[in-house]
Amino acid sequence: MQRGKNAWHLVGLKWIAALVSALVVGISSSGRADSSDRFAAALNAQMPELLEKYRVPGAVISCIRNGDVVWTKAFGRANLSTDGLMRPDLVFNHGSNGKVLTAWGIMRLVEEGKVDLDAPANRYLKRWQLRSSQFDPNAVTIRRLLSHTAGLTVHGFMDYNQRRRLPNLVEMLEGRNQVPMFNGEVNGAVLIKWQPGSRGEYSGGGFVILQMIIEDVSGESFASFMHREVTAPLKLDTLQWTWTPELEVAAPMPYGELQEPVGYRQLACQSIGSEVCSVADFARFLAAAVPSAHAEPVGRGVLTPESVAQMLEIQTNSDGSGLGYGVAWIDGHKILGHSGANPGWNAQFLLDATQREGFVIANNSALGGPFNGAVNALWWRTMRSQTVTDPPPASGFTIGLNRLVLRITLVFGTILTVITGRRVYQVACGKLRWSRRPSKRWLLVTSFFAVVTLIWWYLFYAPPSLPLPISPAIPDIWVLPLVNYFAEALLGCVGISLFFAFLRGNNAELKDEKRAIPQ
Repeated sequence: MQRGKNAWHLVGLKWIAALVSALVVGISSSGRADSSDRFAAALNAQMPELLEKYRVPGAVISCIRNGDVVWTKAFGRANLSTDGLMRPDLVFNHGSNGKVLTAWGIMRLVEEGKVDLDAPANRYLKRWQLRSSQFDPNAVTIRRLLSHTAGLTVHGFMDYNQRRRLPNLVEMLEGRNQVPMFNGEVNGAVLIKWQPGSRGEYSGGGFVILQMIIEDVSGESFASFMHREVTAPLKLDTLQWTWTPELEVAAPMPYGELQEPVGYRQLACQSIGSEVCSVADFARFLAAAVPSAHAEPVGRGVLTPESVAQMLEIQTNSDGSGLGYGVAWIDGHKILGHSGANPGWNAQFLLDATQREGFVIANNSALGGPFNGAVNALWWRTMRSQTVTDPPPASGFTIGLNRLVLRITLVFGTILTVITGRRVYQVACGKLRWSRRPSKRWLLVTSFFAVVTLIWWYLFYAPPSLPLPISPAIPDIWVLPLVNYFAEALLGCVGISLFFAFLRGNNAELKDEKRAIPQ
């Protein structure tokens, strides 16, 4: 599920869950971390403890100094099954941090004169329109969409197993063919709930509208437009918007709260946070908002310095949001920040635009948000001598679901054990005996369990190359550890029912023998 929050805090943000434990830590680096760099030294000293405390397998951090990426360091494990070390060049899903990339795409259209920041969004939408309500839809402007002040609902959207059909943008905006969750906060219909411009209310739904505007105005796909206009000119060579087999090989394994592999899941809308790239590439993008030590301009030739400056201004009634960026003034320094999270991934960035320094961090745990918050706090303690405490570890939300699966499996297994024990006892007492002619009734039962087992395997264990043609309206979850026990219970049903098919009562055998004697 894609989530994030522009109204961010020094310690951390609003995290989402699913989790991991890592006890062994590996460290590698790309570029040189100056021995006088207090942040790098603190990371090297404290990272093993932090990874263990927050149960995160591994992380990659890129450091920005004087507007340039000066080092990238990797810590911990990329894959718990193979014990593979995290590497600086691996790619991550950065989640809602990608909304800042989307904002740059919109600003390209603004600079080309194709979009007006203060014009109604409906002016540019061809496939869908914001409908009239108690509030005027014309008050929903591009600027307000970018700053989360448009008064729209829907914080975020679910992501999907890549085998499944994804909802299109219109379905997402109308809340169709999806599973509404948390009273419509996720996957609901995008509506005008508050007076536009009156308050800051984070809306991933607003960024779905922004993707539609980019596509409708440019006449091409979001990914194609963003590559040509933003990511290629900035030389973000690793950045892509959808998972490919090549990207998966270049990525760590994402994990849930029970150390289960989550897999490389896909959002149906790219603009809300589906970008995949190395941490160093995302840091290079972040650094483009400030001057470089090598005299490279703000905007790096993609946007004018004036456009970037406008993006970094706190918007009216936004609760600390620029255009895409979270913005705060702290001790006279302009601080930019954002977080991003999808199942198995957590990322965050912080940039002191006044000092032109900061960092980007990404990890491969769905409960890695508090861990990122702890690294954030470490940066403030070491680089600003501020007293900032670490956030508590997250607990997650799939533990209860996993336990429910265990209870169902135990009940199911107990019933099977009792029935099987009774049959074995009947065999031992001579009430049942083996037959070479199986019972048709039990063969039918065996067939039923075999079909259920096949469906279960196809839903949860089939390879990615096999499509899963089910509606997005059906809930989608990765394989939790105890789901494997339920799968084994289903296999047990097949074997046991087949075993029962060849057990016949003595009376039944006598009847069969009588029918076999010619009259």
